[in-house]
This record gives sequence, C-alpha cells and structure tokens, in this order.
Amino acid sequence: MSGDSVDLVNDLQEGIGKVQSESPELVAAFVQMDQAAYVEGELERKYKELIGIGIAVAVRCEYCINIHVKNALAEGASRDEILEAAAVAVAFGGSPAMAYVATTVLKALEAFE
Repeated sequence: MSGDSVDLVNDLQEGIGKVQSESPELVAAFVQMDQAAYVEGELERKYKELIGIGIAVAVRCEYCINIHVKNALAEGASRDEILEAAAVAVAFGGSPAMAYVATTVLKALEAFE
C-alpha cells in the first residue's frame, strides 16, 4: 500500500463513513469502544497513542500507523517519542516491523509534524 499519509487518513475516515451508512450499529459500537480505550485515566492520551503506534507497527497496519502518529503529535508527543515507541514494536515484530518504521512511520511524521 504505502500511500500518502494524508490520503491514507482521509481514505480511512471516508471508508468508516461508508461503513456507517451500511452498518451504523457496527460503527457506533467501534467508536464507543475506541473512545473508551482513549479516555485519560492513569495513562495520558499521548501515551495511549504511543502504544497505538507500537501495536500498529507490530500488526503492520498503515492506516493505523498514520492515524496514531497524527494523533500522538496532536497530543504533544515528540518525534523521538514516536520513533522510540516504534522501536519497541521492531523488537517484537522484527524485519517486517522495521520496514514499516523505515517507510510508513517516517512518512507519517513528515506529513503530520
């Protein structure tokens, strides 16, 4: 895939909108679950977004990487924090995870910083 970061985020949001028109219950449940996961508690949203980056890299989801890099920056995460979170994913995901850090994470940082 490896598309433009802004386009990937827009495509994701557009796609979710289309799914919502076809299956509003599914999207409503997903949004409720997602919002509950990101409520500030013991962890600030910034750290939850960094965790999201690590997971997204490990599972190799370009859409997820882009949205979580964008959100992490919006929550005040630095470039170094984002790259460090991605590095943890490489420890678990090996070469495929490194490929996503070297491409998708860096592209997302350039697009959203």
